[in-house]
Amino acid sequence: MMIHGTKMNHLLALITLASACCLSLPAQKEKPKTDVPKVEAKKGEADQPKTEEQPKETVVKLPKNQEPMPIGADPEDLRAIRGELQMIEAERRLRDMIKSGRIKNVDQILSFEELSSWPYEDGLKGVPSGVKKLDGSKVIMTGFMLPIDEMENIKEFLLVQSLWSCCYGQPPDINGIVRVVMKGKARADYQFDPIKIIGTFRVEAAVEDGYCVDIYQLHAESVEVIK
Repeated sequence: MMIHGTKMNHLLALITLASACCLSLPAQKEKPKTDVPKVEAKKGEADQPKTEEQPKETVVKLPKNQEPMPIGADPEDLRAIRGELQMIEAERRLRDMIKSGRIKNVDQILSFEELSSWPYEDGLKGVPSGVKKLDGSKVIMTGFMLPIDEMENIKEFLLVQSLWSCCYGQPPDINGIVRVVMKGKARADYQFDPIKIIGTFRVEAAVEDGYCVDIYQLHAESVEVIK
């Protein structure tokens, strides 16, 4: 079966994401033995088994539903972890700013949990009514950029919740991906760090060569790195 056009580009983008994440996982290394100073045994302790105290392993806490990972992994892996934590904190701050009126003309913070909380089947089949009602809303979304073709001067790219989903589970389904389209002559460059996007959200099945390639689009007015 031949797959052409945007469908192939989307698949290649997801395959690249999965390969990059999984290949960056560190190989398991044998823990070095620690030198233990010799100490004379006290009376009655001669027959006790000797044990070596192992150094404690420091971990970085990941967001919910993910296992902690030891420090000492690839720097890019740890950077992705920190990015997810920054994204969670940024969403909290943005919600507070909308609620207090400091951000105007935006309907809500739209999360991936809301968009992907239903089992995807085909096209718009099974899309919850609450998600359909978001069509045409002006929203803020946070996530990670996944380029389709270009790395600079990008007109369209995919937005995903996590660069780690491929390693701790599997790449997201279509309802876990948002195609971002820059408005007018605006363009963006690739960013590894999490980004914040303000734009108009659309729910529409985009079909090419008989295949549904995406169901969510975000027509972006601005794209900024989360700081």
